[in-house]
Amino acid sequence: MERTNQNRERIVWLDLLRLIAILMVIAAHSVDIYNATPQEDSSNSFWGGFIGSMMRPCVPLFVMMTGMLLLPVRQNAGDFYKKRITRVLFPMIIWSAIYYLTPWLTGVLGADKSIVSIFFPFEFSPSQEFGDAIGNIAMIPFTFNGYTTHMWYIYTLIGLYLIMPYLSAWVEKNDKTLTRTFVALWGCSLMLPYLNQVISTDIFGVCAWNGFGTFYYFAGFVGYLLLGHLMGDGNRLRSAKAIAVGTMLYVSGFIITYSGYSTMAEQYSYEEAPQLLEMFWQYCSPNVVLMTIGVFLIVQRAQIKSAVTQKLLSNITRCGFGIYMMHYIFIGPVIIMLTPLGLPTPICVIFTVLLVFAISWVLTNIIYRLLPRAARYIVG
Repeated sequence: MERTNQNRERIVWLDLLRLIAILMVIAAHSVDIYNATPQEDSSNSFWGGFIGSMMRPCVPLFVMMTGMLLLPVRQNAGDFYKKRITRVLFPMIIWSAIYYLTPWLTGVLGADKSIVSIFFPFEFSPSQEFGDAIGNIAMIPFTFNGYTTHMWYIYTLIGLYLIMPYLSAWVEKNDKTLTRTFVALWGCSLMLPYLNQVISTDIFGVCAWNGFGTFYYFAGFVGYLLLGHLMGDGNRLRSAKAIAVGTMLYVSGFIITYSGYSTMAEQYSYEEAPQLLEMFWQYCSPNVVLMTIGVFLIVQRAQIKSAVTQKLLSNITRCGFGIYMMHYIFIGPVIIMLTPLGLPTPICVIFTVLLVFAISWVLTNIIYRLLPRAARYIVG
């Protein structure tokens, strides 16, 4: 969700990639209600798992774009932290508070508590009490919950910002061998969730008194940062071959992701074993990496000549963080509005994504226009 550095020539295909990632995020969250709660219609569960599996590259794409645009860091650490962290921290606090107050507001308006579960399907103990809302707000500096499901990424993004100046110290040396070696070791860490199930939860030195095993220091989203940095310069494949390879990677990764998720969904629910159910959906897993690289390769070859399209994509990039912040609050109301129409589940999801995106995009633009000085604290 980074904006392109103003000192660089605009990278149009990157704006397109950002749009795709935003739509994927909204789609993934639009099927939460089908995945998190029992469904009378089994087709809802099928489409929830199928569509949710398709959208797993969404967050990794954002991280890759961040690494591509910001590595190596060109500012001193203090200036970098001030600019980047404040841009995401204040909107996170504001929007988290809005999300936490929403259940209480539904109670004030006389709505049944069941509506809270439609708005926030991953909150399994919904409350309309004002005191609970204030308690959640007080915990914003430390954690999130089912009301703010998507805010996990902001905590992670702040951590990535904190480490980026240190990564830059050796990225600037342009030692591609060193970077590729790190990425290769990161690739080994991607197997850990599966090895923990097949071999042991205590693996490579992990035990009751130590959670930091051999590959811990190469794990997480740092690998996506460096992958974006490596792939950002393009590749030597011809366009047709790049698209073919990208499609093959995405499809093969999707098959593993969906097969694994659907197998787990037959055995577990979110309330019973969320870690097992999400095991094949983890962003830092080999199958999701394949899907992410596939999308990146394909979009990297996009040629967009239309000035109007370029301008629209540029505006979406500007509004991207605001769209991310607010989109989740509109999904429930849009689903409630569409449900009486009796649309097939995939069509309902498509309309939900488009409507939620449009509402969030328009509102973010309005905030920029009406509150130009305060907008950066509200929508980044």
